[in-house]
Amino acid sequence: MTTFQPFHRINVTHEWGVLKEAVVGRVIDFRVPEGIGAGLPDSLRFLPGPTRRDLPRWAGRLWSEADPEGYARSVEQIDALDRFLTSRGVVVHRPRELTEPELGLYGGDGDRFSMQTFVRDPMIVVGDHVIEAALRLPARFKERFGLRPVFAQAVSRGARYSVMPPPSPVAVPEIASATGPFLEGGDVLVLGRDILVGLGRGGTASDAEGARWLARLLGDGYRVQEVPISDRVIHLDDGLTAVREGLAVVCREQFVDGVPAPVADWDLIDVTLRAAVDLLAGNSLVMRPGEVLVDERLTGLAEALTARDVTVHTLPFDAVTAFAGGFRCAHHPLVRELDD
Repeated sequence: MTTFQPFHRINVTHEWGVLKEAVVGRVIDFRVPEGIGAGLPDSLRFLPGPTRRDLPRWAGRLWSEADPEGYARSVEQIDALDRFLTSRGVVVHRPRELTEPELGLYGGDGDRFSMQTFVRDPMIVVGDHVIEAALRLPARFKERFGLRPVFAQAVSRGARYSVMPPPSPVAVPEIASATGPFLEGGDVLVLGRDILVGLGRGGTASDAEGARWLARLLGDGYRVQEVPISDRVIHLDDGLTAVREGLAVVCREQFVDGVPAPVADWDLIDVTLRAAVDLLAGNSLVMRPGEVLVDERLTGLAEALTARDVTVHTLPFDAVTAFAGGFRCAHHPLVRELDD
């Protein structure tokens, strides 16, 4: 954990608020499950094309052995994100390393298939409420343990803290029919009192029961809206970034029933489904209203944002996005407020 003294109360009110404090993920090595040597299950269809091609060839091997260059670049790119945010005055925390017993949870072929990169998903912050989420993929359940020191500190600063009911583990091919509630941070967008929750048609992440659980927790002061999304993406934020009030980056193809009402009449910058899946083009990190961090490969998006008076920063992130997560996925705000 980076040694800064937090001084703000936990508070996240809008996607585009000023980012003052956040958690940034960390890259850990993992062993690719033997079972995918015969091909990836449909439940992992959301992975970018090159990754779907490579993972079966890596079956049974450590990521660092199968792709040492990609592994090393992932470590550097996540660490560079930490350095960038810190240089901009953001207080940054990192999850602690998982212990051997934690890594061994859910034994079997996928017992070492673990990640801590995408801290967006195992936690959700709305207002001063910190929520330990319920992830659908069993191998990701253990990610919460590395974040619990952050949760404990948040509580010590007055945050409310809730833990979703832990789901029963199932085999990966059966996760689409698993029993929830499931709720993952990549599916939750905070737009003031409007909370969008993406529901994947392929049964890979959040479900309607998870959205209803969140609505009951937050109470009548919030409007939780379920947003059906394509089975080609894993989360709502694959194709939706609220850059500031009135401006968003969207992938229209991911929305089954059209762009959700709270942002439908905004100025929308379109990205294709292919760009959303393979480049995470709809998944940027908002520093403050009208200031964003995007993948350096997305030159067209950067130009479109700049033309709308948005300040754009770029960093390389290609090694990280190979595992279906972008800049939004790799961080989670603890303090993000409209007033600087």
